[in-house]
Amino acid sequence: MKLNEILLIGGALVAALVLSKGRGLSSTYASIPYLSPFSNLLDKAQAQAIEKLDTNIGTLESVRQSNLGIAQNILNYERGLKDVAVSNISNELDKTQSFISQQQKVKPGSLLGFGNFTGAGLLSKFNSSFNYYSKVWTGEKGPLSGVSIFPDRNLFLTESNRALIQQQAKYEEAQQNIKTASALVVRQSGEIDRLQEEYQTRYGNLSRYG
Repeated sequence: MKLNEILLIGGALVAALVLSKGRGLSSTYASIPYLSPFSNLLDKAQAQAIEKLDTNIGTLESVRQSNLGIAQNILNYERGLKDVAVSNISNELDKTQSFISQQQKVKPGSLLGFGNFTGAGLLSKFNSSFNYYSKVWTGEKGPLSGVSIFPDRNLFLTESNRALIQQQAKYEEAQQNIKTASALVVRQSGEIDRLQEEYQTRYGNLSRYG
C-alpha cells in the first residue's frame, strides 16, 4: 500500500471519529433545559401587574359604591320633594272631590214654567217685586200672596213659590260649581301624573351611575 493511500484512509477515519463525537455532544446539549436570564424579571412583572389590577378593581369598586351612595341620597331627596308635592295636591284633590259630592246632593227646585229665566234671575225678580209690594200694598184688594209679579202671567208672591225658585237657583249654582270643580279635578290629577312622570324621567334611571 502506498503512503498516499494510507494517509487518505487515516484522514477519513479521523473525520469520522470527530463527526461522531460532535453528534454526541449536540445530543447532550439538547437534553439540558434553556434558562432565560429574563424569566425572573418576567415573573416579577407579571406578579406586579396582577397586584396592580387587583388594586384598580378595588378602587373602581370603591368609586362605584360611593356613586351608589350619592345617587341614593339624590333619589331620597328628590323623592321626598316629589312626595310632599304629590301629597299636597292629593289633599286638595280630595277636598275638591268632597266638594263635588256635596254639590251633587243639592236637589233641583222649579222655575214654575218660566223657563226663559235662570233660577237666580227669577229669584231676583221675585224678591224685588215682594219688597216693592210689601211697602205699597194696603190689603184692600186682598192679601199680598194674591199679587202676581207679572201682569200677564200668574206668579204669586207666596212663600212656597219663593222656596221653589230659591231651590232652583241653588241647584243651578251647584251644577256650575260641579262643572268648575270637575275641571279642577282634571288639572289636579294631571299635575300629580306630571310630577310622577317627571320624577321617573329625571331620576328613575339614576342607579346606572353606580
